[in-house]
Amino acid sequence: MDIHFVSTLTPEDEDRYAPMVLAAVKAILEPMPISYAVRVLTVNGLSVQHTKSDQAEEMPVAPRRSGPRLVTPAVSRSSA
Repeated sequence: MDIHFVSTLTPEDEDRYAPMVLAAVKAILEPMPISYAVRVLTVNGLSVQHTKSDQAEEMPVAPRRSGPRLVTPAVSRSSA
């Protein structure tokens, strides 16, 4: 499963809220008996991530697959 979330936050707000988004997703997934890797990337390049695996301490993030993908329209940020 590959999920993309597009926000209308400013780049600075994305950096500030990324750890909170990761914590919310972790709270949902942690009780489930599954292995997973979650990574939140911001437009400024900040990356926060969490992995859970019964097999090993670290679980690699799967590479991107080719094929049909859902394309979301770009959100323009105007400077006022």
